[in-house]
Amino acid sequence: MTTMPVSLQERIPLAIGGPGGPAPTGAGLNVGDIIRILKQRIFLILFVWFGVTVIAVGLTWWFDRNWSWYRATSIVLVESPNPKVPMSFNEPMIQVELMDRWVADQIVRVTSDNVLQEALKSLDIMQTDWYQAGKDDVGELLDDMKDTLKVVQVPNTNFMAVSFSTKSPEDAPRVVNGVIQKYLVDLEATGKSALRRDWEYYRTQTATKLSQLRSRREDKAKFVESFRTPGVTEGLNVVGETFRTLSEAVTKLEAEKLQFKAAYENLKGLTPDQIAVSPQMQQLIQQDPQVYSLTNQLVGLQQARDVLMQRVAPNHREVRQLEASIASTQAKLAELQLAKEKEVLDYQLKSAEQAYLNATQAEFQLRERLESQEAMQADIDRKMAEYRSIEEDVAMLEEEYSQLNQFTGQLGLMQAGESVSRVHQIGTAQKPRKKSFPRWEVNLPAGSVFGLICGVGLALLLELIDTSIRTSRDIARHVHVPILGTVPDVDDEEVQIDQVELASRTAPRSMVAEAFRTIRTNLLLSAPAERQRTVLIASARPEEGRTTVAINLALSLALNGRRVLLVDANFHRPAVQRFFPNTSSARGLSNILIGQSQLAEVAVATDLPNLDTLPSGPIPPNPTELLAGAYLRKMIVDGQDRYDQIIFDGPPVLLVSDSLVLAGVVDGVIMVCRAKTTSRGVAMRGREQLERVNGRLFGAVLNAAQVARGGYFREQIRSYYEYQPEASLTSASMPILPSQNKDERSNNA
Repeated sequence: MTTMPVSLQERIPLAIGGPGGPAPTGAGLNVGDIIRILKQRIFLILFVWFGVTVIAVGLTWWFDRNWSWYRATSIVLVESPNPKVPMSFNEPMIQVELMDRWVADQIVRVTSDNVLQEALKSLDIMQTDWYQAGKDDVGELLDDMKDTLKVVQVPNTNFMAVSFSTKSPEDAPRVVNGVIQKYLVDLEATGKSALRRDWEYYRTQTATKLSQLRSRREDKAKFVESFRTPGVTEGLNVVGETFRTLSEAVTKLEAEKLQFKAAYENLKGLTPDQIAVSPQMQQLIQQDPQVYSLTNQLVGLQQARDVLMQRVAPNHREVRQLEASIASTQAKLAELQLAKEKEVLDYQLKSAEQAYLNATQAEFQLRERLESQEAMQADIDRKMAEYRSIEEDVAMLEEEYSQLNQFTGQLGLMQAGESVSRVHQIGTAQKPRKKSFPRWEVNLPAGSVFGLICGVGLALLLELIDTSIRTSRDIARHVHVPILGTVPDVDDEEVQIDQVELASRTAPRSMVAEAFRTIRTNLLLSAPAERQRTVLIASARPEEGRTTVAINLALSLALNGRRVLLVDANFHRPAVQRFFPNTSSARGLSNILIGQSQLAEVAVATDLPNLDTLPSGPIPPNPTELLAGAYLRKMIVDGQDRYDQIIFDGPPVLLVSDSLVLAGVVDGVIMVCRAKTTSRGVAMRGREQLERVNGRLFGAVLNAAQVARGGYFREQIRSYYEYQPEASLTSASMPILPSQNKDERSNNA
């Protein structure tokens, strides 16, 4: 086998993992797909672009000659929704949202029927060619004005742009200026009418408020006159001060009463001997005449005893008499002091009781006065609350009256002013210097861009609605089958190929032969040799190139030194025998399946060493049942003893079930898809049918892939043949096998 460093198949992905496993898939179109589509359909894109651009140029030229328009524009400043207040310098701020809404309201007012109808009555507009052309139908003229007049807010400003288009450059500014003037007149009239209504309303409200204020002031004066307590309304509340003084006195007296009561209770439970005689009480007792007399008498006896004892002994009779007198006097003095102490206790007890009673009486009297003052204070508080209510009403009415009077005065001043609306035209609309439609500088680039968009969009649309398989990428992405190889279309070959079914033998230097050699290599590498000895070549539908792939794969394997048996298992349209003239359909596979012959008896050797063929034989009425029998498995076992590889050419999977039976018997299946013929759905259903019978997919072959701009084979085919020696392309390297029709050039079987 000849392996070229630069070949088509270096760009064909091999299966990742075991045979039959799903290939990586993609989601939608990626950047590479879009670039490929643009390159493939570049002429369509250029054609659409050129056509749309020419149409844009032609339409622009025609409109420029026959339907040109001029647009005049004037700017209107919308200052504020609030009228200007005379002699006022502090204007309140207005929120942006409210201002934008006010401008939007003015836009609606400008385009209102009332304003436009008045504008159509203006002499300046009636003299225009635009008006003269449609004056017979004023209603239609009004509708045309509403459709043509454009009023928009200048972004992020308080300006309105008012524009109008006519065929005459002199008419457009006259219509714009006329509409704006009528709008300003209408706005001014509406504003003054509203001010007049407001002024009359607020003048009435001011008079009513003044009447209410006077009535309330009279109520206040009458109430002050009826107030008997002087000074209260001026803040001098004598009753309140007296009430607070009495409250403090009652509190203080109640505390003293409790103290007197406690002292009385303490004294009431004591006996004379329990009384602790204070120095004051002792002094009072000593000052008593009786106590004082006995005390002096006792002192005199004691002094006489002391003088006598200086002369006589202590036991003297006179001394003893004096001692007896002293003792008697002391006893009397003690008895007298005790009596006096009791008298003092009684006096203190009575004094405490009297103090308690006096305090109680005083408290009672104070409480009576306090209750009287409290009643008076409650009456004063009630009257003061009423007085404050009257004062608040008067103050509120005075404030409301002042505001109404001031606002009414402002409304009167605004009425007397020249203008109440704060909307002004910033310069009149001028005659346009150039056409507004058509505009070459806009139409040509727009047409060119639109044409390019249409071309690209059409190319992408055709790509999306085309569900056929065109590249090996489509098989991997949509059918989810590994790619064994891609066979280019014969019409794109630079080498003469009479029969593509025999290209691997008759044109070994061709790109087709190289493709089948790559398929052979990928197949041999897809699984161990013992697990790929029997291979079924199948397709979803007819005319997809199964026989072409089967014969060329068998030739490539045989040229590689492997012993190969090519079996024609298509009992519906057998085709292998047409390319090997020494074979006959008189005997073949059907004879083996019914047990009439053995493989060695019906296998036919070709002139290529290592390659034998097994024709289909007589067409049986029940091929599916025969293929499901035991003779097929016996034939495969016998064939594996004689050959390294057995290639089955089977019928379409979706039309008959023969291939499904064969798929369950052979080691694996190669699925053939024809470029731009096999649809994705058909290929997927064929794969699903094979998977349902546990058929093992080695991979897929894309047959008859055509050269396309941005496609797979343009640069690859050129590089491949540039790399080949020129002599090898013009000379035959092998003898050409005889065939029934050497001029037949087809990829179909």
